[in-house]
Amino acid sequence: MKKEQSIREYMHFIIQDICEKIGPRPPCSAQETLCASYIKKELEKYLSTAKIEEFSCHPGSYKAQFQVPIASLLIATVCYWIYIFFQKLLFLLIPIVSFIISLCVIQTNIMRNIELIDPLFELKKSTNVYGIFKPQNTVQKRIVVGGHHDSNWEFPLLRKSWKLFGLMMSLSIILNYLIFAIFLIKIVLYYFANPFLFIIEVDLIILVFLTCLAPALIYFSFNIISNRPVMGANDNLTSIAVILAIARTLNALNLNHTEVWLVSHGCEEIGVRGSKRFSQVHYNELKDAIVINIDMIGGQNTQLRFVTAEVVFLVQLSKELAYKLARIASELDIPHHTGRIEAFTDSFAYARKKIKTCSIIGFPEKGVPPHYHTREDILENLQLENLWDCYRLLIEFIKKFDRNEI
Repeated sequence: MKKEQSIREYMHFIIQDICEKIGPRPPCSAQETLCASYIKKELEKYLSTAKIEEFSCHPGSYKAQFQVPIASLLIATVCYWIYIFFQKLLFLLIPIVSFIISLCVIQTNIMRNIELIDPLFELKKSTNVYGIFKPQNTVQKRIVVGGHHDSNWEFPLLRKSWKLFGLMMSLSIILNYLIFAIFLIKIVLYYFANPFLFIIEVDLIILVFLTCLAPALIYFSFNIISNRPVMGANDNLTSIAVILAIARTLNALNLNHTEVWLVSHGCEEIGVRGSKRFSQVHYNELKDAIVINIDMIGGQNTQLRFVTAEVVFLVQLSKELAYKLARIASELDIPHHTGRIEAFTDSFAYARKKIKTCSIIGFPEKGVPPHYHTREDILENLQLENLWDCYRLLIEFIKKFDRNEI
């Protein structure tokens, strides 16, 4: 019980100390770099190897990618009205071009995390930090336990309603495909000397819909993401607390052949840029490793979810690893479930490299974790019991993995 209390107090201290001394840590900021240095100093107390690695990325593309689909719909609405009055081909071609650009952004930056538009924005520096624990004997296998130390900017609409936020995000993307198809049909009809979508009434119905939707789109564009960085106590200082608690414990495990890497990635919030760079640089060392990433596990009224797929089914993680974690959680009487999520975690980068990986996230049965990407993501709103559950789960997993029991 004394050891348990010590670990619990240490994890609480880490989150509180970073919140008070460093504060919010937006991607590529000085605060993000300070946090990496803080983590490195803690890792050095317990591990023989602790390093910081710099990498470069374009954080400006993150906010822009949300604006492009909205802009294309607004451009189409304006051009549609002008076309109704003047019936010039130019006002069909302009929306077509804007939709092609928008759909490329949706299919790359948003859906597949391909950095298509990134070179258009300023190149900045960020940091990954990691420590390595060596086993007593020859290294035969590796485990990576990861998280991230950056925090996002606030999503104002998400703070008001996650359902409305999800609706507007989905609607803006779906309408890009739908209205793009309508404009393609209109161009075909134009060359058959029909300026309207079969009859003018159909055009007017679509126009009225887009015009009525336009104020909501404009409001959404200003309330998707702000310039106010959030504290990110849950997302994702909870992972840092667990990782550092594991670092404190590894020496007592007497591992025989398992090398443990403890990694905190930078710039996760803008599209897992840190883990993409880290998995690339260290691919030869980690290609046969098991990678477990921890993300926002401390939300109120949540339980641990072992993630099997991200962006619904677009990115497949290791179901085998998820079920092994679930089995150990059952043995330890830890509330949990397995399932997919509709976003990216750092496991995305490793999965794309064909490295066996799974994420552990704190998720409610319905909706999104409370205070997600809002100013209320602070220490006082954490469910700290989840951190203890995650810590003892991973310690047990590491022990069993080293003994070949899983």
